[in-house]
Amino acid sequence: MPESFQQAAPLNIKAQYDLSDLNTLSLAGEAEYFARFNSISELLSLLEYAKNKQLKLKVLGGGSNMIVQPQVNGLVLQSAMQGIKKLAEDDATVTYAVDAGLNWHQWVLQSIELGAYGIENLALIPGTVGACPIQNIGAYGVEVGQCIEEVRGLQLSSGQCMSFTAAQCDFSYRDSIFKKQYKNDFIITQVIFKLSKHFKPQTAYAPLKQMAEQFVEDNSAQLLSAKQIANWVIEVRNSKLPDPKIIPNAGSFFTNPIIPKSQADELLSQFPNMPVYAVQGSSKNKEVLVKVAAGWLIDQCGWKGKSLGLAKMHDQQALVLTLQAGASQQDLINIQQAVQVDVNNKFGIGLQPEPQPFC
Repeated sequence: MPESFQQAAPLNIKAQYDLSDLNTLSLAGEAEYFARFNSISELLSLLEYAKNKQLKLKVLGGGSNMIVQPQVNGLVLQSAMQGIKKLAEDDATVTYAVDAGLNWHQWVLQSIELGAYGIENLALIPGTVGACPIQNIGAYGVEVGQCIEEVRGLQLSSGQCMSFTAAQCDFSYRDSIFKKQYKNDFIITQVIFKLSKHFKPQTAYAPLKQMAEQFVEDNSAQLLSAKQIANWVIEVRNSKLPDPKIIPNAGSFFTNPIIPKSQADELLSQFPNMPVYAVQGSSKNKEVLVKVAAGWLIDQCGWKGKSLGLAKMHDQQALVLTLQAGASQQDLINIQQAVQVDVNNKFGIGLQPEPQPFC
């Protein structure tokens, strides 16, 4: 371990820390202990403290993909590191190391200003840079794993510094090695992005395609820019997704189910308008797999804009679960399970929630 990592760092650990403002669902929750770290040496000191006190370790990012529980035992860690450093550059690409604590949307906008392209379609996704590889966040035809070269961090159980290449991260739809082998045992401290210096617009997603076609028609002499794409993505997301600061939510609550193509074909004979998408390179027992739109399934079951207790599926996007002031974890569980039952009864498909319990 480098000598600089071994130096002692001051600890700023807070007991019985309120987490209600640190999760986008605004659920009441309290951490037994909580600390933010500003350096790797601070993080190592916190790991040592937790080891000596026999405290469980929990990692908190932007709080957008978690269901905080009333009592969170152990020490909750959150990165306050927000640096951006250029590592390499050639004629076609530029590589940046970005600290885990930086706000994701802020990094997307900064990458455009730096002339580094590839993640503009992921604008306005809530959370931090450190959280993006865990879920392999994706939107509008782009997944972040396509632009990641390396993920760096520490194994919580051993305190060892580790790094993973993109291939080792085992990225797939909303999944990675950090949700499997290293689940709850790894804290990401830095993500290495290899981005293009030459902008190539990704406009296959229907609303973006329409906007791009209209732009070309109206501005024949002007080239489409990455900033324009990001602005369109922001516009589309704002039209469909509520601001968690105004209406508590965790974005898309369920993942889009991946099912055998044979099952999808059978459903299409009954529901010809069901959106179905190809899943590149996916198969199970030599059977082709496809992805279906969870929001459409939920909408067809009558849940769009429907409430249950203090929880509600959003008026504009049935995939988004929202909470009213004072809502509890039980309110969320009740509507989650009710939606799952109805979708399974109608389509024979089991929906899986994206946010996971944080306890």
